[in-house]
Amino acid sequence: MPQLIAPLLFIAAIIYVAYPLVSERAPEDREESGDSAQESLRDEKDEIISSLKDIEMDYRMGKLSLQDYTQLRADFERRAADVLRRLEESETND
Repeated sequence: MPQLIAPLLFIAAIIYVAYPLVSERAPEDREESGDSAQESLRDEKDEIISSLKDIEMDYRMGKLSLQDYTQLRADFERRAADVLRRLEESETND
C-alpha cells in the first residue's frame, strides 16, 4: 500500500508546484495598470543606470578591456534609450 501512495503523493506535489507555471493567466491578470507599468520601467531605468556605473568602474579598475567596455556600454545605452522611449510613451498616453 505505501508503494502506491508514495508515487501518487509525489505526482500530486509536482502538479501542485508546476500548475501555476504552466497554466495560462486570465487576460485581465496579464495587463498591468499604467502605474505599475511605469513603475517597472522606472525600476528598469534605475537598474540600467546602475549597471552603466558598474561598467565604468570596472573599466577604470582594469577589470574590462576597452573592447568589452565599449560593447557593454553600447548595449546598455541602447537598452536605456529604449526604456526611456517606452517610459515617455506611457507617460504621454496617460
